[in-house]
Amino acid sequence: MKTRALATLSVLALTAAFAQPALPAPGPATSYILNTREWDASSAGEYDGRLRLSIYPDGTISGNFMTTEGQLASVSGGLTGTKIWLQIGNGARGHIFTGTFVDGKLETTGSGAGLHVWNFEGKPAPR
Repeated sequence: MKTRALATLSVLALTAAFAQPALPAPGPATSYILNTREWDASSAGEYDGRLRLSIYPDGTISGNFMTTEGQLASVSGGLTGTKIWLQIGNGARGHIFTGTFVDGKLETTGSGAGLHVWNFEGKPAPR
């Protein structure tokens, strides 16, 4: 009987030792709506749009981006302190931008085809 009790306690102890701790709920997201512009200094013109972001307490970002022509793209990314990265769109049409996000103001850059460097900035949209 004593051996069986020790075996049961050993199994319980090993199970507890290897169990994953419960992850806390991410909590409510902070939402931002930004008027944006994207341009490449070596090209003429710019692209304007609206970026809607949800930033969760763990730094996870989700949202969408709509151009003034009505094209919609999904957005994902992350935020650590003021450093931000965003992926706008998926696959070959997706762009990755890195930069800063401070007080609702976005300033990022991303690589384009060849030597192009795209600037992507956003400022809080009036509500």
